[in-house]
This record gives sequence, structure tokens and C-alpha cells, in this order.
Amino acid sequence: MCSKKPKSLKEALNDKLSPEKLKLVPRSWDIVGDIAILDIPIQLDDEKELIGNTLLNTFKPIRVVVNKLSEVKTEYRTRKFEIIAGEDRTETIYREYECRYKLDIEGAYFSPRLGTERIRIANQVKADERVLVMFAGIGFYPVLIAKKSNAEVYGIELNPVAFGYMEENIRLNKVSVTPIQGDVRKKTSDLGKFDRVVMPLPKDAENFLDISLPALKDDGIIHFYDFARNGEETTKKVEKICLELGYETKILDVVRCGSYSPALSRFCTDFMIYRPI
Repeated sequence: MCSKKPKSLKEALNDKLSPEKLKLVPRSWDIVGDIAILDIPIQLDDEKELIGNTLLNTFKPIRVVVNKLSEVKTEYRTRKFEIIAGEDRTETIYREYECRYKLDIEGAYFSPRLGTERIRIANQVKADERVLVMFAGIGFYPVLIAKKSNAEVYGIELNPVAFGYMEENIRLNKVSVTPIQGDVRKKTSDLGKFDRVVMPLPKDAENFLDISLPALKDDGIIHFYDFARNGEETTKKVEKICLELGYETKILDVVRCGSYSPALSRFCTDFMIYRPI
């Protein structure tokens, strides 16, 4: 009789760890391409290799298992990982909405949990629009937007590693995107006006509204990402900062797109601006 395939990592480890340790095993993990990303508690340090190999052997599409060693802290929003099972690499190919993206999970920030949000934005873009994506990373938003709409898309990224992958992903997906390496504070004003500005940097994005607002055409739209306790908190922040910069706002939508901590969630506020008469 064939043995029943485990349905979860905990089930696969059931006869390999004590009940006390089994309780600490992560219930979920992220998968980027063929890399599984675990967040193993320090109490299981001696069991990391066992956990990694068990995951690798249980879920066959996975070729590499890594464990988080740090939070997202650096200027380039990157984090450190350790490989605990499988092939010795952190580079992979990730597929999302008919696009392929090459990336190194250590070299550039990326969250696989935002796919629904990325397609939500891309589906709003019309072919005749000029679109600016700030903090563009490896090109997830610019590539998908260009693929879906054939709009005139620009992506600015500071991290040279992420920028290199963005250039490669533009070629890989055969789309027309203008990639720009550098600081959005120094590059944006040279690019003219846009119909839409995407700001996918939930932490500190408010510090760049003084750059994005002047880059917007009349009746243009900004997609502003923020960490907040609720949607009202983030819209009040948007309205307050815009008013201080001399703009009134029209809130079009507020979308919760994932959690950051037990108290904070990621929100996207879609809004238009106008100057009071």
C-alpha cells in the first residue's frame, strides 16, 4: 500500500520532531519561483536542516529552501537568507500573470503576496497613458503594466542589482519600458508629466509625495502605498500631506493589500489632486 503524501510541513515532520518542537514549525511560507522562504524560530536552530530537507522532499517543485536571517532594513529594502536545503543559489525565475521575472531574493526586495494588487493597478492603465513607477525594483509593476496596456511606462530604481534585473526582465518579457537607475528625487523632474504615478514603497513613501505630485498631469492618478492601522488613517495622512504641499485630494479607492504586523496592514490609496482656486 502506498503511503499517504503529507498535506503540510508539520504533517511531514510529525514523526521526526517532538510535540513541543512541532508546535514551532512555520505553518506557511512564501514561494518565489522554485525557492521556498521560511521564517524558522530560533528555538529550532538545530532542526533547520531537517526542516529544509523535509520541505524539499515533500513539495517537489521546490529546489531551494532558505531561512530568513534578517528583516527588510537596508537602503535597498533587501534582507539576508541562509540556504538550508537544496541547490546553492538565491536566484530564480518567478511567473505571474503571463510574465516572467528573473531575480535574486537577496539582491532585491520582492513580495509574492502582492500579485493581486499589481494586476489591479495594471488593469486600470489605458494605452495612451504615460505611467511612472517609482521604486520599481526588478520591474514587476512596469513590466506588467506595459504587457497589459502598451502604455508609455517608466521605472526608476536606486538599487543597482534590482535595476540590472529590471533591464533583463524588460528584455525577457519583450515589453517597452524605459528603465532609469537613480534616486527618484533627482530623476523624476526631468521626465515631464504623467497620467499615473505608482509609489509601491509602503514605508516612508509619504516623504516622496513632494516629488510625485508635481509630476502628475491634471486629472492624473497616484497609487500611494502605506502601512497603517486602517484605511482611514492612511487617507488622512495623504490628505494632510497633500494639503501642506498646496493640493486638494479626491480619494478614489482605498485597498487593503496584505498585513505587515498584527497591528499594521499595507494599504493602497488611489487618489487625484487639484489646486484650490
